[in-house]
Amino acid sequence: MAASLRRRLCLLRLILLLGWVLVSTAEAMEKTPGVLTVGDALTLPNQSVRIEAQLGGKAPGGSFPWGGVSLHLSIDGKPVATAKTDDSGHVSFEYLPKMRGNYVVTVSVDDAASVVAEKTDATLCVWERRRPIILVEMAALVQPVAATPTETGAEASANPVPDAAEELARLTQYYYNVVYVSGSGQPPAEAVAIGNARRWLASHKFPPGFVAVPSADGVNGTVESFKQGGWATMKTGIVRTRAVAEILLQHRFEVVVVPELPKGEMPRKAKAAKEWKDVRKKL
Repeated sequence: MAASLRRRLCLLRLILLLGWVLVSTAEAMEKTPGVLTVGDALTLPNQSVRIEAQLGGKAPGGSFPWGGVSLHLSIDGKPVATAKTDDSGHVSFEYLPKMRGNYVVTVSVDDAASVVAEKTDATLCVWERRRPIILVEMAALVQPVAATPTETGAEASANPVPDAAEELARLTQYYYNVVYVSGSGQPPAEAVAIGNARRWLASHKFPPGFVAVPSADGVNGTVESFKQGGWATMKTGIVRTRAVAEILLQHRFEVVVVPELPKGEMPRKAKAAKEWKDVRKKL
């Protein structure tokens, strides 16, 4: 009789487990796939910063905003805050960093939400104004291919220029902070492309820095926004293209072009480096 009771209890547990699995599977299948994007943030030590995130649901021909969803913010793996998206799918978190440095920001969708999206990382740059900032064109880091790592899916096929990561790490170890920019002058098709650029930089061991979102004004818009924010120490640029070099020269930057452009294409006041190992000698 005791054996029969044990069998019945085991059968009941099995039925309950199967029911839980079926309910969980059904709930997962009902969730709407979404896209979560997070922008890099920049501030000073002991100065509050706003970290922005955007949640959109996937739809034919584009995406639609998703409001009322709880998003969680973590910094360097530690939970910091939770907030709900507004009707436009946007949410902002306020955070007060104490120490300078570059921190990993992670935003994720609450497990109970009716939308599912991959958690997304960004960088919180807590810099001091006196430290110089170097602006680096992404094209100067990538071996020429059909697409750049700011384009969706291209980071898997793009290879870094030899010695670029090592040399840039040396420049940023004790002296420069770094801002990465795209020289296309056009916003990417989706903001998720910036996440691809971050992953590509991290996977090839480039030093952490601020990845600027391309605007309609391109690199010029990025430089102007930093000036307006009081970051007057951005005066050096490492680029690959003549167009970006000329923009930075107009802002009175010290510009190094790598690799050296063909004769007649080098801007008059720019310095040329044949390879990344020569860049430090030019600064």
